[in-house]
Amino acid sequence: MNFYYRGFIYFLILLVPIFYRWKWNEGHIFISSDPQIKYYQVVHAIQGGSVEACFFPASEIGFKKEQIPIGYPWAFFLKNGDCVFQYPSLFVWVQKIFLIVFDQKFITYFPILVFLLNFLILDRIFQLFENRPTYILITTIFIQVFSPVFLSSLDYSELTLTNFFLLLAIYSYVSFARTPKYYLGLLLSLSIVLNFQLRPESSIALVLFLATAFLLSESKILLLKRLIPYILLAFLLQSFFFTYNNHVYGHILGMRGLNTVNDLGSNELQRNYLGEWIADLWGNDFKIGIFKGYPILFLSSILIWQRKRNELSPFLISGLVFILILPILSPYRAGVDIFGMRYYESGIYLLLIATFPFIWKLKPKFLLILILLPCLYFSYKSDTRAIKQWTSSSKVYKEIMSEIQNIHPDLIVHRGLSLSYLMGESYVTYPQIAIFSNEDWLRVEETLKNRPLKILYLQWEGNRLVKDEFPKNIWKEKFDINFQLKPKAYSIQSEYKIAHFQGFLLEKKH
Repeated sequence: MNFYYRGFIYFLILLVPIFYRWKWNEGHIFISSDPQIKYYQVVHAIQGGSVEACFFPASEIGFKKEQIPIGYPWAFFLKNGDCVFQYPSLFVWVQKIFLIVFDQKFITYFPILVFLLNFLILDRIFQLFENRPTYILITTIFIQVFSPVFLSSLDYSELTLTNFFLLLAIYSYVSFARTPKYYLGLLLSLSIVLNFQLRPESSIALVLFLATAFLLSESKILLLKRLIPYILLAFLLQSFFFTYNNHVYGHILGMRGLNTVNDLGSNELQRNYLGEWIADLWGNDFKIGIFKGYPILFLSSILIWQRKRNELSPFLISGLVFILILPILSPYRAGVDIFGMRYYESGIYLLLIATFPFIWKLKPKFLLILILLPCLYFSYKSDTRAIKQWTSSSKVYKEIMSEIQNIHPDLIVHRGLSLSYLMGESYVTYPQIAIFSNEDWLRVEETLKNRPLKILYLQWEGNRLVKDEFPKNIWKEKFDINFQLKPKAYSIQSEYKIAHFQGFLLEKKH
């Protein structure tokens, strides 16, 4: 079975996430929480706006950017007063290339396209260690489908693109170490830099792998001499992004890096390192845990007992170290239940790349199958669990979007930021702002003056957002908002029950 036949099988597997994305997008593009911010960045760029600047349609009817209904951890105000979104500009730039061929309504399929590329690169990586096509096919499918990596194909995020550059860097380095071709060196330099721009946490795993592979190599001096031009090129490329980030965000690491550094040094985040470590690896009330959710990762324990060093050792060492230290290095790894594993995907790739080529050599085969089947079954259950949760969320999302569409307000006003994660595509269609006191509402009335707009006011009584990863002062000032609305120039015409929150339609008094 040659590479092209395997590629066709990978494409057939991709019909699963394509089907679910089509199902979830039916009627309304399904974006909420983090994905909606990335969608707004793309829409803003298409409309001619800056990719890093906050997208705030309500500014067109006279509202100030300080009233934007998006805050921590998505939108920040810099010292110069500019409002910026924290997600990387690179993700938007690459998607604009995608939109040259595809319509904007297909933008949420972009991660699935990249996921296919990740199948192909991972296949190429295994060809470096395995010459049996069937084993290469099975191994690639196991990692891409029966591990947390699969979830990134269903989400609208930069994760699959981050993993693309991670895998490309791994392939380039291993191939270059064996046969030092110039194009492999160029790919390595570019992949390292772009991986860092998309998700710095992933670069920790990549640096651990590269450092471990280099230190365990037999000809370090010769390899270093060959790598020096490409190391310098990587620094040159990185300096370009440092300059760009410093110019736009006022920090060389960009908004995401700056936010992480600030949170690490903040006393507002009360951290329990042991509790976070256990939650991420084995779960708690809010997270399922990567090993508990995907027991296929336990297969790596077989390698730990093997003291003999081999060419897969750098993958095993760097993958394990990354997974074990990430809760300490990263102040937040957002996501509840099964969705709290996205920050670990780089380490998971490394760990499983090391695992499968080794376990295929174990005997007797029937014992290996007995061990493997339960792991695959429970990993499959986690995949379907995530799909069910997304499907359920998409139904609630469509209910909210349809209700807002039926009301068809001229302006939406949020009480605090507790509902900002559910704005979805309505934010593009209807101007929206946030207020934090009744005085803020009176200023809204003053801004509108003689314009008799129909206003939908939204509030969430008994706000039950998971607040563990919010700085306490931000939670109190922006999310835990409970004032009672007392309009003067406007009056409440009707009340709505929209999902788990309340809506009030206000119109100007005659």
